[in-house]
Amino acid sequence: MATSRYRRNRVWAWHLMRQSVQSIRTPTYHFPSTIRVSLDQQENDMITRRQLLGAASMVLPGAGLIHSVAHAAYPERPIRLVVPYAPGGGSDVLARLVANAMSRRLSKSIVVENKGGAGGALGLEYVVRAPADGYTLILLSTSHASNAAVMSLTYDVIKDVTPIGLIASGPWILVVNSNLHVSDVTELLALAKAKPDSLNYASSGTGSSTHLATALFAQKAGIKVTHVPYRSSGQALTDLIAGRVQFMLASAPSVTGYVRDGKLKALCVSTAKRSPLFPDLPTAEQAGIHGFAEALWHGLAAPAKIPEKIVTALNQSLVSSLAEPSLRKQFETQGLEPQASTPQEFSTMLANDVALWRAIAKSIDIS
Repeated sequence: MATSRYRRNRVWAWHLMRQSVQSIRTPTYHFPSTIRVSLDQQENDMITRRQLLGAASMVLPGAGLIHSVAHAAYPERPIRLVVPYAPGGGSDVLARLVANAMSRRLSKSIVVENKGGAGGALGLEYVVRAPADGYTLILLSTSHASNAAVMSLTYDVIKDVTPIGLIASGPWILVVNSNLHVSDVTELLALAKAKPDSLNYASSGTGSSTHLATALFAQKAGIKVTHVPYRSSGQALTDLIAGRVQFMLASAPSVTGYVRDGKLKALCVSTAKRSPLFPDLPTAEQAGIHGFAEALWHGLAAPAKIPEKIVTALNQSLVSSLAEPSLRKQFETQGLEPQASTPQEFSTMLANDVALWRAIAKSIDIS
């Protein structure tokens, strides 16, 4: 009985090793010590068990080495960069600029895919479910931090994401209706304090980054104003120009034309530094809003737990791309400043932003 089982095991082992040898594309292999393995049936029959096992021990490590080398050559195929907003917007333009620059350095295409919805939340949900192999990336933005503060999400924007690096940041511009009788921030605050809750400010939706940022602005300025949410920044700007609301914080590219044409008046920028698009505008701090210095930011991220060497490769490519003078000039036309960072610096900033917006949301009763 034991002898019969031993023979069956030997036959099974023989067939297994024979299939492994036959699966090799090249019909003949040469090994040290003149061991020769051939696919010819007669020669196979002459190979002893010891020779076959010895040959296998030589073949399999070689295959493992080839497998390891292949995986070291990241990227082996095109990479997807998900933009969680509609095509044609500022985020989409930014993503395509960065994708082109990084593609040249990685020698592989980075293909931009737009997956909009829910203020960027749907696109991020798609990405965190993707394989953690470095072939699916996302353009993160300020909205993802504010979403985490007010939305019930199926993922954790901190735990389920691998930050690669910051890309750029830019200011919100405080703009008012052109017929409002104010010419600077001081006059706007005086009007708001004289008539509490009489001024309406627009945002791109309850709990959006523009809503929370304006709420923070009002707190720092010590004014009481009324929030009017819209479904998009475009709709909010339309009503601001028409005079249905009096002011709002908006991205620089979205209001540059309206300010130039006199349809809106710009009073200050939200960031700690002045904007190259509006060099004559003071910062909020310079205009008297102490402690208010917030920016719109964009960064590159991937699903959680991608290999460290891939994070490093992507970060190095991104940082190198952001140093390109031509790319920096294109950013300036969007009112953005390149912000190269390490993955850890981006991770820390993201966590701080989520904590800030959660505190603001709580203070104005949004949960």
